[in-house]
Amino acid sequence: MSLSLYRVVWSLSTAVAIVGVVGLGLDIDPLGGVLVAAGGGILSVLALVAALRHARATTAQRSGGVLPVVFAAVGLLALSLTASATLSPRVPTDVRVVLYATAAQLFLLALEIRPSSASRAVRWCLLFVGHGLVFVGSARVLGWIPSEPGLAVIVYIVGFSILVVHQFWMQQLVDVVIPPQPGTEARYWEGVLLVVVIVAIAAAVASSFTAREGILIPADTLGRSTAVVAGVASVIVLATLAAPGPPPTASEVLTSTGATIVEHAVVIVLALNALVLAVFLVALGLFLWVLGGYLGILVLSVTLEYLQVLHARRRVREPPPSMPEDPPVTVVVAAAFEGPVLPETLEHNLETLSALPFIVVPATKSTDDTVAVARRFETEYPDRLRVIEGTTGSKAGDLNAAWDHVETPYALIVDADEFVDDEFVARGLAHLRDHPDVGVVQGRKAAARPDESQLSRFVSLERQYSTWIDHPFVDDVFEAGHFAGSAAIFRREVSPSVGGWTEGVLTEDIELTIRLYLETDWEVVYDQQMVVWESSPKTVWDLVRQRIRWSRGWAQVTRLHVGSIWRSWRELGWRRTLGLTWVLFIPVSSPFVTVFPIFFLLWFIGFAPPLPILLAIALAVFLLPARSIVYGYAAVADPEIPATVTPTRVVETIVYANLWIVFGWVVQLHSLYLQVAGSPGVWDVTTKTVAGVDAPPEPPHDQDSERERESA
Repeated sequence: MSLSLYRVVWSLSTAVAIVGVVGLGLDIDPLGGVLVAAGGGILSVLALVAALRHARATTAQRSGGVLPVVFAAVGLLALSLTASATLSPRVPTDVRVVLYATAAQLFLLALEIRPSSASRAVRWCLLFVGHGLVFVGSARVLGWIPSEPGLAVIVYIVGFSILVVHQFWMQQLVDVVIPPQPGTEARYWEGVLLVVVIVAIAAAVASSFTAREGILIPADTLGRSTAVVAGVASVIVLATLAAPGPPPTASEVLTSTGATIVEHAVVIVLALNALVLAVFLVALGLFLWVLGGYLGILVLSVTLEYLQVLHARRRVREPPPSMPEDPPVTVVVAAAFEGPVLPETLEHNLETLSALPFIVVPATKSTDDTVAVARRFETEYPDRLRVIEGTTGSKAGDLNAAWDHVETPYALIVDADEFVDDEFVARGLAHLRDHPDVGVVQGRKAAARPDESQLSRFVSLERQYSTWIDHPFVDDVFEAGHFAGSAAIFRREVSPSVGGWTEGVLTEDIELTIRLYLETDWEVVYDQQMVVWESSPKTVWDLVRQRIRWSRGWAQVTRLHVGSIWRSWRELGWRRTLGLTWVLFIPVSSPFVTVFPIFFLLWFIGFAPPLPILLAIALAVFLLPARSIVYGYAAVADPEIPATVTPTRVVETIVYANLWIVFGWVVQLHSLYLQVAGSPGVWDVTTKTVAGVDAPPEPPHDQDSERERESA
């Protein structure tokens, strides 16, 4: 069949099926059912043939061989025969619905393929959840599960949405190792698919409140409208599985980076809220228990944030120790795509740490002049600086290769955009000298130019909180300090004790930390008075890409190690076990936090009992200002970055603090979507700003001003 003829058949079949759905909504039966069966049947055949051709042209394996295809053909035939009451007048409506759903399941199983790059555990989990939800829906339709009538439509829509999106991603992973990129054909069809899934889930939620026992299409206007919307969305979803090639030219709205991130986040939020609603439709009595647990975790999280502020207020700055005359430390500088910033930081660090040898590890994959800059400095400082080109393709592999060339007892790891001074080294060496069980001393990272732009202030505010308030609290209270990728001094033997850094993870730093705790007796401590100055991401999209990589990396480490942490709680101790669990939970917590819309919806429509007014007010007063308070304190009291307190800056800080909540949620949800979809991890380059001066700003070390700030 030619592409033009395929397009015509595809378009006509889609239109016929949509008209049939609308006809069913208007009670035009049997014609509506016949049109749905005809259009949907042709689309199903087109999708099945396209999937078979695609599989033959690739190395992917079909799940179950030819057997699911046979079952699917039989199921589709049964669907055609039972779609209309005229063709099967004695078949009850509920049985026809279940046959419809079962045939759709068989159809999707026939399309199922097994790309070699897909995670088997994730794949089977999605299949289990998706088909399990559909089975629950069928059981409800047949009356086997006592619940509100709206349960079936919700679990049907969410279950099939999971299966269809999973099928789309399995097709993308066949012989391809990147997610659909913005502006591409695959990204367009993913955008269409996700927008339709979003509409379908929203319609299913709305329809569930008007569903009546034994009635497939609700009688009221709202119920009919939402049912028709869900039906049309289902037809379009089916059509995307048989998409006829290149999309229309005007597709930027669906394929941009921003649209991609928002679509991924919204579809997860809606699906999770719909599933929570499904639970309440089965057992409304669980509402207060679930709400209590949800609010309990929120209160615990916010309580910890307030305690972090109290902990920061009690800290006293200690005078820096003296620098040893011949410090036994090698500075290891990892650099990838950082030619613009490397000359400035290397010049500064070589001058400041004049007694230390340097190993610079420029990644050969860098397409700028990173390697050339490193070689130039090697020529200028032949007695102090050595270049070990990173050829492994990852920071973890390059550090492992460079580690063999470290000849001193200690190594200071810094990134190419970081400025460091001798006080940092002196404090770190004092820790290691006084505490033989400490293997890693992690320092603080602060913005070199926090007021350079609005973006710099936005980024610096979050870094002030995380590096001056959060990290010290986790280390001091929970004994769960962690290596943060750079700005840390290692004992030479620490990394080899666990086989070095792990390649293939996006956050090799936290992954190494967890293995150190699980497999050795080495301690990782944090000292917020050890400060390096770092460059900020150059653009908003550089920040987004950086945080996506961090979120996906933490999700990887959580999946790999959270079970081992709990199995080792006796060796780790309860404080460290809880601390590490909390540290790993926060970066993947957005799905839990973002189910709050369903609670408000149920309260608003009177479906669930409201909170007592005094309790609601108390929770609002306690929870809502928390982020503004802790970020505001970090901005005002930070001893390293002086703050100018003006009404404008106060308002800006409050806005930025709460904007970080939304930004963090959206990035986390997008990252988790990519993880669940099986998208391979890609280390995106974060372009950094170039300060344009010879040194970072001098931190305020006047002891009187420090005491004033600590007592404020």
